[in-house]
Formats: sequence, C-alpha cells, structure tokens
Amino acid sequence: MKTFIFTLFFFFSALSAANETQNSANWVDAFTNKRDAGGYLSVGIAVQNQQGLYQSSGIKLKSNVHGAYYFENGFLLEFPGLSDKFESQFALGYNIANLGNWEFDALLSMAHGEIKYNAQQDGFSKEASPYFGLRAMGTIADLDAMFVVGTNSNKMDYSGGVYAAAWLAKSWNINNWTLYSSIGAQYRNDAILDYYYGVPESAQVTEPFQATGGFNYLYKLGVKKPLDEHWLIEGFFSYTHYASSIVDSPYSQNILKFNEGRSDQGSLFNLSINYVF
Repeated sequence: MKTFIFTLFFFFSALSAANETQNSANWVDAFTNKRDAGGYLSVGIAVQNQQGLYQSSGIKLKSNVHGAYYFENGFLLEFPGLSDKFESQFALGYNIANLGNWEFDALLSMAHGEIKYNAQQDGFSKEASPYFGLRAMGTIADLDAMFVVGTNSNKMDYSGGVYAAAWLAKSWNINNWTLYSSIGAQYRNDAILDYYYGVPESAQVTEPFQATGGFNYLYKLGVKKPLDEHWLIEGFFSYTHYASSIVDSPYSQNILKFNEGRSDQGSLFNLSINYVF
C-alpha cells in the first residue's frame, strides 16, 4: 500500500506541475483541446538476442511492427513496440486533458503478460492481465517522464490487482543520430504477483509459496537514425531486474534449474531496420 501511495504521489505531482502553467481560462481549453489527429505505422525486421526467465539466450530474426493513431475526438490507439523508450504496451485510451507540456490519458493496457508453466503435475497457463488506469506524460527538469497507475480490469481470475509505473528518459540529437537513455520501475501488488507466481496449497509437487508485491527495475539505452524519408535504423539494449517474489517463486526456480540458458535477470539486444509510413 505504501508503494501504491508513493506512485500516486508522483502522479498527482505531475498534475500539480502542469497546473502551475495554467490560469483559469486555460483550464477549459485543457479539457476540450485534444492532441493533433494523426499517427504513424512502422514495419521492419529485427535481429534479437534475448534472455530471461522465459527466454533462453540466442539470436533470432523477428518481424517488427509498431505505430500509433490519435483521433480528433481524443481516442487513441498505440502499439509502441520494443523500441519505445518507456517500454510501453499496446494501449487503447482517451486523451482526458493537456496541461502545459503534460498530457493525461485514460488507458486500457497490460499489467502482466501471459505465462505458461510446463510441468507434468503442476503445469498451468494463465492469460495476460489488462489494467484500466491513468497515464501522465510530460517533462521534469528537461527529462521526459511518464507515470501510470491502474487496476486490473479482468476480475474473472482474481481481483484487487494494482499496477503502477514510473519512467524518466533523456534524448540527445547528434549529427542526425538520436540517442536515448531511460530508467523505470514497474510495481505490481501482491494480488497480481501471487496470481502468477504464488504456489497454492493444492500443488501436488511444488512447494507452496505466497508471492508479495514488488518492483521490476528497468534500464534502456537506444539509438535511432533515419536513412531517408521512410527508412529508419534502430537499436537498443534493455535490462530488467525482476521483483524478488518473481525470482524466489518455486515456479521460477524450477524454470532456471531445468532450462538451459535462462536467467533471473532480463536482457534484450535489438537491432532493426524499419519502413515508416
């Protein structure tokens, strides 16, 4: 609960920072004026080397698709892909307000991805968890910032899930190259992590385990360079330090023990060439 309140504090601090640039007349415009309509679509091919709990180290060739579209009425559709500096997910949403250099959106996105645990007796498959929440994006001390807070919107399997994230990023433009670096933290409370990583008393072989809430900490370093009006080269490296409840789960420990090339920390190197429409 303390960490959730802490994230809420930062989220509403963003609202307070945006409010400093507004007068009473501008507040009306803030809720009626939306982002400029438009969007983009980028398709390409990427070479990846990824390692983590659910991915063994190895070089793979993958397709690369990302894009976004913002409608005149405020609705939005985003598929930022892996190259986004904030490690964002697919999202549907609505632009609530724009205050100074801050944008506030209502979002439907993902709090946790799908998990499959293959075992003869205690195996399972659990679907991804969507969340409904609020997002604030703007700048703090010349740093790009994003704050997200939400609750799981699918109550069929569990309820009370809370997801929050905070990101800070910095970009530099050097001779037509764009270099960026970002740090972030993703919080999932005990309801979410125990659903995915907790082991029930009814487990036949695996030792019971109750997962508590915790943070994933992430770092990302990337570069982009346009070749012409449409072609773009992108590359990045990302690192994830998993929450202790994720790593300590008997499910995770068994994955690390019986799968060669897995790691209790996540890493991804990605190099791609893309065509931007």
